[in-house]
Amino acid sequence: MKARIILYQKPLGTTISHDDAAVMRKFRPHFVCFPEYFFVNTVLGNHGQTGHNERLQKKRIAILSKELDTVVIGGTMPEVQAGNMYNTTFVYDRGRELGFYRKKNLFFAEVGKITPGDDYRIFHAYGYNFGVLICADVFHDESFLFMRDNQARIIFSPTFSLKKNELPEEKFLRDREIYVRGASLADSVIVKVCGVKSAYKDFLQARSLIADRHDVLYRVSPEEEETPMIICKEIEI
Repeated sequence: MKARIILYQKPLGTTISHDDAAVMRKFRPHFVCFPEYFFVNTVLGNHGQTGHNERLQKKRIAILSKELDTVVIGGTMPEVQAGNMYNTTFVYDRGRELGFYRKKNLFFAEVGKITPGDDYRIFHAYGYNFGVLICADVFHDESFLFMRDNQARIIFSPTFSLKKNELPEEKFLRDREIYVRGASLADSVIVKVCGVKSAYKDFLQARSLIADRHDVLYRVSPEEEETPMIICKEIEI
C-alpha cells in the first residue's frame, strides 16, 4: 500500500502561504506533518499559550486539512488544560478532529514548564492505524513497542532538532541507531519532521527523514538543514 506524505520543513510559528498550499494541494497528499512547536505564537513563545490563541491555531489546522482534503498532523503547540501546559499534537482529517496526543517524554528545556502526557495514542484513517511520537519520545523503546502492539503503519514524529557540531557520518549513524532501530521495533515507517532555523529559533537544524526497519529511505542532506522545504514523498507502508 502506498501513501503520499508531505513533510513541511519550515520555520516555526510562520504563516502557511497560498503558494505553499497550492504546492501541497497539487501533490494530493494522504498526510501532511508539521514540526514540533510549529503552531505557536512567537510573541507567546514555545511555552506560552492563551485560550484565544489555542483556538486560532487549531482552526488553522482544521481549515488546512479540509482545504487539502487530507489528514494533518499539526506539529505541536502549547495546550493549557486545568492549569497545566502540555506539548500537544492535534490531528485533523479533512476538517474533523481525530484526536490529540500529549508528549509523554519531555526534553530538558520543557521540564518544569510542560506537563508530560499520560499515554501514547493511535489514530485511524484510510483503513489503517497511525501514530504520533513527539521528539524525545523516540528515545524510549516502550513508545515503539506500543505502536507495534497497536499495528501503526506509519509513525509521525514532529521534532525540535538542536544544531550540533558534528560530522555528517555521525548524524547518519545516529539516524540509524534511533530511527531505523525504532522502525524495526515498531514494524512501521517513521516520518520525522523538523523546523528550520530562523530569527525566532536560530539554533535549529532541520534533519527531516523517513526510515523503515531496513534503512533511511530519505533524509535531508547536510547542505539542506537550513533550507525551508516542502518535502513530497510517496512511500510503501
